[in-house]
Amino acid sequence: MANDIEIVSFSNQTRSDRQLLKKFVDFHWTHYRNDPQYIPLLDYEYLGFKLIGMVGFFEPRNLFFKHADMRFFLAQRDGRMVGRCNAFVNRSHNEHWGDKVGFFGQFEATDDPDVANALLAAASQWLKSMGMNRMRGPQNLPVNEATPGCLTAGFDSRPVMYYHYNKPYYEQLLLRAGFAPVKQVLSWEVRVQNPMEEKLARVAQKVIDRFELTIEDWGDRPLSVRKQEMFEIYNDAWSDNWGFVPFTMEEFYHIVDEMMLVMNKKLFLFVYVKGEPAAFFGAVLNIFEKMAPLRICRRCELLRAAKMLLTKNSCKGFRLGYLGVKKKFRRLGLDGVMIWKQKQYTQSTKLEYCDMGWVLEDNIMTRRLVEMMDAEESKKYTVFEKEI
Repeated sequence: MANDIEIVSFSNQTRSDRQLLKKFVDFHWTHYRNDPQYIPLLDYEYLGFKLIGMVGFFEPRNLFFKHADMRFFLAQRDGRMVGRCNAFVNRSHNEHWGDKVGFFGQFEATDDPDVANALLAAASQWLKSMGMNRMRGPQNLPVNEATPGCLTAGFDSRPVMYYHYNKPYYEQLLLRAGFAPVKQVLSWEVRVQNPMEEKLARVAQKVIDRFELTIEDWGDRPLSVRKQEMFEIYNDAWSDNWGFVPFTMEEFYHIVDEMMLVMNKKLFLFVYVKGEPAAFFGAVLNIFEKMAPLRICRRCELLRAAKMLLTKNSCKGFRLGYLGVKKKFRRLGLDGVMIWKQKQYTQSTKLEYCDMGWVLEDNIMTRRLVEMMDAEESKKYTVFEKEI
């Protein structure tokens, strides 16, 4: 029954808040205990770890909180935790789009509509008190990196970095709570060693010659130059994409610094048109292959982190999730050139698969490009929304 559910609401400012945040993070360990498809992020990524200089997603010093407000909610029944979520107002999003959308994320619940309804009602009430008129999600942190929405297809697909996994019944919980689908996000898997598509190679060479393209990988220029180029291209290329939130330079540079830990520089390309930075196309190794909880010590996070860093170069696949083409260089075929060039490199390696995503359902141009690669759809996420 709904009236036996207690909702605990808290922030991230005090010592008692931090104790509750630990309970918030701990919940996934029990909730997914027997689910092999679930690969948890390191607890440090949520709570931080000063010893190694890691700032957690939920820590007040996270750069996200310079333009966002957040509240956390725990659902308890008879003293036992049965669900959680957070709610946040991202001022950068609302300023960019001129709307009043509030978000919920990190949503987890037992298969009980009463639990989900109580959590989402509490989140909705807080967002409404902050002046919001719509509620959208799930949107996990970090925004612009974690795939938006709730996994609604592909539950048996391969775990991939920053694609979160959730229980199959979540879609029905959200629908019963009054949410409606507003957008879908797709991903595909491609076998790296499939023969090179002759048409792709032929067209790519024509584009290179016609527009006087220069192609470099990440290591061809200093890190400071790469950060600046990527930041400028990204915010220009993505500014009109549904759900886009502009990065500040400080946020973006921090993300790039963290990305360097798992980067293979040959998987990241930059394209110049007559010497002008025009596009980038990048991938990171799928370190989720190396992040499964250890059998002998399931909660030994330092050992799990060490294993990930020491064995990352033996990953069998990578996630192709970074693509940006400046507006003035769109429809020149630069994306096809970058796929062709990257495939030339990956076919010389022992890499076996590539995950391509996340792609909005109505991004027809990218979907056609993916189809040319003989890709197999692997995951589908659905973003939900309701008026509040």
